[in-house]
Amino acid sequence: MSLIPIKKYKTSLRIIFAGTSKFAVQHLNALLCSKHQIIAILTKPDSISGRGNKICPSPIKSFALKKNIIIITPKSLQSSKIKKKIYTLNADLMLVVSYGLIIPKYILTMFPLGCINIHASLLPRLRGPSPIERSILNGETKTGITTFIMNEFIDTGDIIHILQCPINNNDTKGSLYIKLYKIGIKCMFITLFKIITRKYSLVKQNDTNATYAKKIEKKEGQLNWNLPAETLNRTIRAFNPYPTAYFIINNHKIKVWKASVLKNTKKYIPGKIVTLNKKGLQIATSHNILNIQSIQMPGKKIINSIDIYNAYKKLFIP
Repeated sequence: MSLIPIKKYKTSLRIIFAGTSKFAVQHLNALLCSKHQIIAILTKPDSISGRGNKICPSPIKSFALKKNIIIITPKSLQSSKIKKKIYTLNADLMLVVSYGLIIPKYILTMFPLGCINIHASLLPRLRGPSPIERSILNGETKTGITTFIMNEFIDTGDIIHILQCPINNNDTKGSLYIKLYKIGIKCMFITLFKIITRKYSLVKQNDTNATYAKKIEKKEGQLNWNLPAETLNRTIRAFNPYPTAYFIINNHKIKVWKASVLKNTKKYIPGKIVTLNKKGLQIATSHNILNIQSIQMPGKKIINSIDIYNAYKKLFIP
């Protein structure tokens, strides 16, 4: 495995940053506090969101508007106009973090130091758009950050650097997000240092070990009592804080924020309310009992198990 053949570069790089999500914002903010120069930002166009169908900028655009940086928001990167605009910026490399658009080969190969992606998994595991949620849903015990040289395929490029972190039994999407952006920033700067100093080798991904983290859909958050309690608990954790797991009872869509698994040897019909007490709402599943400790009724605040017991005894009759 050989080094990338590059010329000697100064320690401050001219970088185009491509990103869209809040996860990307954390990395951009760290870069702006560094010696490197962010000469432009690529992000997805404004989108319609919320109950009022308001047009909203991406988190990256909202952040970058305050920083006086060139912002480019194409619907696609296929046009020759966009290609020319990016080329004339004369960047050393493009850094991609949770961008969301396909980057064509002629842009990937445009930069002297290439296109570097920061991906929230231990590649080749969990390629694709939703690695944080899928790592919890799959019951993985560890995850991490991988930086790699992008090619025209999804998350298959040669690896520059990897940092690992554990997934604890109580980790949610929110808590794992914090762990990953912190080591993501560290991994990003290690990678940039390696590129500048040429002190690294590329590692090819083993496709036989590859898995795919398909995009999360809200409907996946509906709790299916015919599944084991452990699986449902992972769903609750993976969907916290967004889009939130839920179940429906008497036409009420009830969001579930926290739960635990109780061992059980008795036979219950899945979905049966076993009991409601101050420790939680206990519902039978195909294996063991799901003890729901925190819920949110439609239009209401999040409440804990004691408040569930005090306020909703009639709704959750065993």
